[in-house]
Amino acid sequence: MKKLEIHSLPLKEVISDIALGLGTEYTQDCGEYIVHIPEKWGEGSIKGINFDGGLGLLIYKCLFHQEVEMQFTVNKTHPLKFLFCLNGDLTHHFEKDQQEHHLQQYQNIIVASKDHNGHVLNFKENVLTEIYSLEIDRSKFNSTRSCELEKTKPNLREVFMDEKGINSFYYNGLYSLVLAEIFEDMKSQEYDHLIKRIYLESQSYRMLIHQLIQYDDDTDINSDNKILRKSEAHAIQEAVEIMKLELDSLDSLNTIAHRVGLSPRKFQAGFRHFFGKSANEYVQTLRLNLAKDLLINTADSLQEIKDKVGFSSQSYFTELFKKTFRDTPSNYRKKHRGK
Repeated sequence: MKKLEIHSLPLKEVISDIALGLGTEYTQDCGEYIVHIPEKWGEGSIKGINFDGGLGLLIYKCLFHQEVEMQFTVNKTHPLKFLFCLNGDLTHHFEKDQQEHHLQQYQNIIVASKDHNGHVLNFKENVLTEIYSLEIDRSKFNSTRSCELEKTKPNLREVFMDEKGINSFYYNGLYSLVLAEIFEDMKSQEYDHLIKRIYLESQSYRMLIHQLIQYDDDTDINSDNKILRKSEAHAIQEAVEIMKLELDSLDSLNTIAHRVGLSPRKFQAGFRHFFGKSANEYVQTLRLNLAKDLLINTADSLQEIKDKVGFSSQSYFTELFKKTFRDTPSNYRKKHRGK
């Protein structure tokens, strides 16, 4: 295992220490600091940028040829960190606490160390790891937000107001679909200079906003989680495939939701997010589109088509088909069969 000791806090010095440990140089462009991983270590880069008001952003996109441990150890209160894992597998632990916190794809953690204890990040061998880390100097960040913080819910207020690091803090969750979209937007941006900096700052604050909203959602013991997570998007796609394969004999939608590991509420929220309609409406659309295809391209009877697409009632099938395509199934077949 290779170990990098990082004894500084401002992101410029963080990148400088990482470059020194890797035996290379870093570059600077209008306040953005970048170190490229040397070939003998691996590939990729680590970027850092500071914004006004105590907010900073570190972006790790690296693949190391062997396990690498980054030790952020300085005798000062460390920033409050929000880490998001876009790809790969990372572990974190506090400097004087060996209990590891695993961070895998689509997961995020919020960590604050106690006293002057630092943070240790462990990057696995030959695993492409992509991490976005928001770093908040709570003293600077709080200086213009004292009124709002006083009125914030106790759990968040205590974390932000703990400027001296009296207590440690750890939270683990699955980041939301909105956050995933922010990361994709940030990766695809092609702005330069002034626009780029303002854009990255605004997106960093968006990340913070939606992470705090998600944390509030996760810690609300009085209701089911409402926010759709990135990992749950895959479950929705799995549900769609089940619907297509089992259209003629579908179980109840609640059963499908259970099969893909979603609550009925999240299941419906996912379909509305991706398709703009409920899961029932989506199934109905699948059935009617398949029925239309069978009418044109097969010699199946209307009864056979009705059964194949999963309608139990012929009259209901005809009613829905006419409402959607403005014609009965038999007339639609006559008009389009020869075309």
